[in-house]
Amino acid sequence: MSRRNIFELLKEKYNVPNEMEKIVTLYNSKLFYYNGDFDRGNYTPEEIFEHKLLKKWKHRGSYLNCREIKDVLGIPKFFTFETPIEDVLNTLEYYENLSYLLVNKLNILKNYKYNVSDNFKILLENMQILLDHLNYEFKIFDKEEKLILIPKNPVASSVAEISDEETAMAILMYNHHTLKGDIEAKRELLNSIARTYEPLLKSPIEGYKDFYEKTNQLLNNLHIRHNNFEEENNKNLVINIDDKTLEHWYDELYQLLLFCVLIDDNLKRKKEAGEFLKQLKQGA
Repeated sequence: MSRRNIFELLKEKYNVPNEMEKIVTLYNSKLFYYNGDFDRGNYTPEEIFEHKLLKKWKHRGSYLNCREIKDVLGIPKFFTFETPIEDVLNTLEYYENLSYLLVNKLNILKNYKYNVSDNFKILLENMQILLDHLNYEFKIFDKEEKLILIPKNPVASSVAEISDEETAMAILMYNHHTLKGDIEAKRELLNSIARTYEPLLKSPIEGYKDFYEKTNQLLNNLHIRHNNFEEENNKNLVINIDDKTLEHWYDELYQLLLFCVLIDDNLKRKKEAGEFLKQLKQGA
């Protein structure tokens, strides 16, 4: 049985199709009332974009409306658990670009000619929540009038891909915005990740031993593997470390854990690449 990738797992644990349907529904709703000198009335985000921004947009090309753009991008009309994650990200990127243009170029949230429904703010929030779950964020290129989606933490995504389901979820959840300041939740996630890779951590790879030693020391002294809040039998107490400092070192440990796993994975990849190159040379 083949391993499922992290996006397949996330679509099970977090109902991505359902969340996408919410976003599509909101984008098809009349979220704005235009009370300018003419064409007064209620409009959807796409209608406002077509009427006020599309003709001047740097990337218009020959497009006349949003339907044409969506057809070229191959955006699905509806979403299911079988919808490829690439289509989900493509659709989110399209909607995020429209939102960026409406907010930053049209200044729609502060423009007195527009009455903005609270549902538009909910739409923006829902898209951000979904991006967080997918471990993605957006990068704006203002001069180019565009926005792209990029992995929030490429290293985390890479390690999650080669981990079992439970560990993959722990790796991705650690970055979730809701866990900021939640030290106990982060401790449990770190403990879960460390348990999975315990054999690797206890067998340091030659040339990288210092990374593994520091990782193990942090696991042993930051109330993760052991109870470091009790004075008995503890030389290095964390009982007097403030929460902000402790969370900082939890975050640093998280990065070290991921790095240690990637060292092992890339050494295997290096070996396979060497064998492949040897075959090429022999066949020359």
